[in-house]
Amino acid sequence: MNIQAKALLVACLLAATPATAEQLELEPVDVTHTPEPDPTSQDTDTLEQGASNDTLGSYLDDLPNVDSASYGEAVGRPVVRGMSGYRIKILQNDHEVSDLSAMSQDHAVAVAPQASERIELLKGPASLLYAAQAGGVVRISDALDDLFSKPGLHTELSGDLRAEPSSAGATAHLHYANNRWAAHLGGLSRDSDPYESGDGQVVRDSDLSTQQAQLGFGWRVGDRTEVQFGATGLTKDYGIPNSTAEQTRIELQREDYRGSFRYLPDSLWLSSAQLSVHGSDYLHDETEDGRQDGLFGQQVLGSTLELEWWAGSWTGDTRLGVSRSKLRVCHEHGGCDDFRDAVRTGGPLGESIAQSVQDTGLPYSHGHPMPDTEDEGLQISTVVHRMVSADHALSLGSHLQWRTLTPDPDNIQEQWVHPESLDPDHYRRQSDQALSLSVGLGKQVSGNALLWDVSVSYLERFPSADELYWNGFHHATDTYIFGNVDLDKERSVNLDVELVLKHDEHRAQLSSFYYRFDDYIFQDQGFAADGSPLVDPFHLSEVWFTRQTDARFYGASLRYENHLDVHRGWPVTLWAQVDALSATTAGGEHLPRTAPTNGALGVVYDTPRWLASATVKRVLRSDNLAPNEDETEGYTWLSARLQRNWTLQDQAWQLWIMGENLLDADARNHLSVLKDTAPLPGRQVIAGIKWAY
Repeated sequence: MNIQAKALLVACLLAATPATAEQLELEPVDVTHTPEPDPTSQDTDTLEQGASNDTLGSYLDDLPNVDSASYGEAVGRPVVRGMSGYRIKILQNDHEVSDLSAMSQDHAVAVAPQASERIELLKGPASLLYAAQAGGVVRISDALDDLFSKPGLHTELSGDLRAEPSSAGATAHLHYANNRWAAHLGGLSRDSDPYESGDGQVVRDSDLSTQQAQLGFGWRVGDRTEVQFGATGLTKDYGIPNSTAEQTRIELQREDYRGSFRYLPDSLWLSSAQLSVHGSDYLHDETEDGRQDGLFGQQVLGSTLELEWWAGSWTGDTRLGVSRSKLRVCHEHGGCDDFRDAVRTGGPLGESIAQSVQDTGLPYSHGHPMPDTEDEGLQISTVVHRMVSADHALSLGSHLQWRTLTPDPDNIQEQWVHPESLDPDHYRRQSDQALSLSVGLGKQVSGNALLWDVSVSYLERFPSADELYWNGFHHATDTYIFGNVDLDKERSVNLDVELVLKHDEHRAQLSSFYYRFDDYIFQDQGFAADGSPLVDPFHLSEVWFTRQTDARFYGASLRYENHLDVHRGWPVTLWAQVDALSATTAGGEHLPRTAPTNGALGVVYDTPRWLASATVKRVLRSDNLAPNEDETEGYTWLSARLQRNWTLQDQAWQLWIMGENLLDADARNHLSVLKDTAPLPGRQVIAGIKWAY
């Protein structure tokens, strides 16, 4: 059954839902408590105060068991409970961010988190409405998410400066909405020079330039109908501080368009229906000493139907989505100014690959690293909730997905095409389906109490196109990577437990997890029989293989807060947090780049006029090392912030100064493949101002 036929079948099933719901008699549900605020959903202003830079990973780094696979100013993708890459879905206004940051850690996430309004980390049943990822879903919302949510005229300007290394940033927003019309205009610009590490060395090619523009328009046709349009354009130009002698740079561009039609019916079972169309065009090039050696492009077109409904004591959200994307890749020294099909002379394909197998036993390639691929997808997901008592809530989630992946090797130079003599089905079309389920139960009450939330999930994930087909050198990370076309679906059973104890001024939170994987997909460094690292014959770089194994992840985060204002009347909060995790194969070997244990102590003074905070974080030396993996020394990171707030009539002003790595520690991020050539920045002092009307 093709994608279109499946979409029609699912639409028919959805259309049949009212007939079932109308036979149910609605029962009133009284909610008498105020739920505990979700610590994984915070406004961007709050997250920005604790962020050491403007990457998404840095914004989320203080959440329980969340780390950032970062180097410097440009790149920082969140790593959640040891889950990285494709195991974390990143959404902007409920649509997947079209970029290639999950493919490699040198690729920046194609979002500007400082221009958003709220960032949310979903896991358990709630995350299955959008995706089935073991690390959950990062949901970024900005002004284009709902143009009518802020009535009236709003203006905001902000800027910041840093002396050494020099950097400057500015954001501007103009927003207007009334009962019928809404419009939004926003912009962002940031430029940073190469920074110095804690040992006083300038990190070459660590500069960054970012620009973003947003435009939105909304129209309420009537009391129950509204139409919204939005567009976002983002560019990032940054260097890659790797070990190659030539300067490596990446310039990415992302254009995103969205139109939605929302209807609020007068129905006994349906509260909202929204149909949206989303298109995205992503392009980034990689240059070596000014030569355009690599080009990556991804175009996505998708449509979703979202329904909010209730039946009896159940409330639910259902989401039906169809999408088509095309990924194109070029790798050719100085020859990637555009995408094109390779020349065919009629001779045998893959002669050089076959020669590499004969000489080395491995199919090394120096051509385009993977075929162009087309991905057609269909998903239907539903999340339902019910109060089973006055304090206890039950949640159920399901996510059903179909995918057809079609590779086209016409872009690969003929001598580097994988020859049929080695594998006649190497570029086969792959169709599969995945089913994921989750159940959660929680207790949420106000006042002094023990609150808890437990979820169990069974998740299935398709291997990505590059995990299947990549075969080539990656200039930015200076590594050679082999994909594996025989990868199976990755399956996991996830247990997440959250406990919160509140008593007067005390609050303690324990977040723990245990994930069991079958056929976990990871990259593992290759070694020869004598124990020496394998190197590719073209660049003499490390060789990494894409493998599968059963794996176990477990860990916990413990946080304690003492709010001194409860009894002493002091607007001060003292807090401490410790994060630890373990990631091993079924055989007991540690997986590469496991985040080391870390702990932090902090103090916050918060009044309407003043905000002052200080945090000291200790990251321990990495000791959970994969075979032949180098350890990373621990470090201590001290940060502080002082902020003055005041209001003049209807205008809000904010003046702040902050310091990062005030001890000037020589710090390296164990999660980064570029930790040795791109240590973290040394001491930085930044000042900024914000005006809002």
